[in-house]
Amino acid sequence: MERIFSLTRISSISLFFLVLFSCSGSKAFVVTPEPTLEQQTAISKDICLQKYLWVFSGKRPCLYFKAERDNGTGAVTYFLLYEIGTFDVDIPIGVSLKLGETWYNLKKTNTDYSDTIIVTSALTQEIVPKIGENQNITISYTNRKETINYQLNSDQTAKFQMNLSKLIRVIESEPKLNINKR
Repeated sequence: MERIFSLTRISSISLFFLVLFSCSGSKAFVVTPEPTLEQQTAISKDICLQKYLWVFSGKRPCLYFKAERDNGTGAVTYFLLYEIGTFDVDIPIGVSLKLGETWYNLKKTNTDYSDTIIVTSALTQEIVPKIGENQNITISYTNRKETINYQLNSDQTAKFQMNLSKLIRVIESEPKLNINKR
């Protein structure tokens, strides 16, 4: 019993010195400079388009806006994000927006394949003010197999317009970040 105790004691002392000598030559804390911040991003609340039992909002598809401001130039780019709830086996082609009687094909900038598919489309400076002016808004999603149109009702249209106007206020009210470059 005493022999086991002495072996345990010797091994623990050896381990202590091994750790002490191996760690003495390395840096305990290493400071890594953070990358510079090149943009600020804001995201609006989502609006789900389908109803469950004609009353409750469904899970998907959902729409929301995203704004990115280039911190160097101050230029703001707006995006419409269309999130699909189930995995769509057909390749997404894009999203179109009908404002009043005019259709706008939005330029697809990204498709994120994670739990759900999120199609990101750029909104031009021409389209952004027209969203707030029109009461007749239709969203159209197209994949290789089909095109699905969603006519927004008056409540959805009001929320859609309110989300965009709040997003514009939020991104414009944010102060410019100071970028420290070394």
